Amino acid sequence: MKIQNTKPILLTIILLMIIPGCNQSKIDVYQRLIHHANSVKVINTHEHQRHPKDLGYNKSNFWTLLNHSYLMSDFISAGGTFYNANQIDTISLNQFWEKNGDFLNYAANTSYYQHFIKGINICYGLSETNFTKEGIEQLSFQIEKNYNNYDEWFNECFQKANFETMLIDQFWDNHNLDVNNKYFTLIFPVNKLVYDAAPAKLVYTDKDKHFQKFIQYSGTDKLNTIDDYLAFVDFMLQSAMEKGAVGLKNSMAYGRSIDYEDVSYDKAKVLFEQSPQLAPEEKKALEDFVFHWILEKAAEYNLPIQIHTGYLAGNGNQLDNGQPVKLNNLFLQHPDTKFDLFHGGFPWTGEFTALGKMFPNVYLDLVWLPQISKQRALVTFNEILDCVPYNKILWGGDCQFIEESVGSLEFGKQVLCEVLAKRISKGQLTEENAKRIITAVLRDNAKSLFDI
Repeated sequence: MKIQNTKPILLTIILLMIIPGCNQSKIDVYQRLIHHANSVKVINTHEHQRHPKDLGYNKSNFWTLLNHSYLMSDFISAGGTFYNANQIDTISLNQFWEKNGDFLNYAANTSYYQHFIKGINICYGLSETNFTKEGIEQLSFQIEKNYNNYDEWFNECFQKANFETMLIDQFWDNHNLDVNNKYFTLIFPVNKLVYDAAPAKLVYTDKDKHFQKFIQYSGTDKLNTIDDYLAFVDFMLQSAMEKGAVGLKNSMAYGRSIDYEDVSYDKAKVLFEQSPQLAPEEKKALEDFVFHWILEKAAEYNLPIQIHTGYLAGNGNQLDNGQPVKLNNLFLQHPDTKFDLFHGGFPWTGEFTALGKMFPNVYLDLVWLPQISKQRALVTFNEILDCVPYNKILWGGDCQFIEESVGSLEFGKQVLCEVLAKRISKGQLTEENAKRIITAVLRDNAKSLFDI
């Protein structure tokens, strides 16, 4: 009688017994990391939080939130219709759903949709996996109720997410230096200072009341020379610092390329005197000079500068405006200036990572990347960990209302913990070190970089 070799059978049985245990171990590690991440008092490096009363709506419901969410871009991309504030105030929830419910469902697979619903679920105590007509009607009732006392609602969600502060960029009101310090820390946007490098722009009646106030405070009624203008820019930077600004922000990729040539003072002086009759390439050269000058001041005042790189929010723009490698010359020419690069540089995440590896003064911010593509965020964070010391990695939300910021944070935590848990399971990292990395990315690195 032939004796059967039982070793393969025994090995299979042993593996079947071990594999579930390994999977359970991975789950346990991930849950412990999430628990730790939830305990971290988060310093959020970037937000655009706006009070509902500033958005022009007479009522608040699901569709008003959607209108100012990232999900709106996928909704439009699917074929949905954009409605302005007046239309949203007059169209019923039922009409919205009948016209746009299908287009909302078409986007249910995207990270924009998933992080949006995650924030809604956390803030409203729900467990929805998809938005439905009936669910939106019930949710809208709660939204209207909460937004009637928005300050209290904002505080509740802010505390639930365990935020300590949000670094806020008030791009819609560039020269407003007033923020609620209970929740926000000021970041000063420099776009307008760069774009407005022209005497004619500084004597007209600007609708920006804050801008007019600073023109008055600076003692300037006319800026005839480049030196006059640079003195005014310096006045603005110092005014922002006096109001508590901890950094600067450049989001000019939405309007132009982020390549900034090295333009001489003499050339800028001539161009300034000729403006506004400048050709596009001359206007760019003047802007380039001013931004280089601002970077020198940023180093002098120890103000890190955040720069938008990569993908552009909304529907339709010049994608390569924000290609990260275009900034390479700035890092070489301004070694004493600290740069906080945004958004993983998506889709150029490799360039983004390489720049952080090459330059001690370049920090890598995962802000918004998990919402754009959670899968790309997982890959990018894993790659960054291979290449860059973890004290240079940060996280931010980049949202306009609190529910979306809460969802953004949840996605950020999931990305960190999924990647770190896998490294622990492979013996590449200890759980203790993984927890240190989580704390650093969500809090300590921002606290150190921005001297908070």
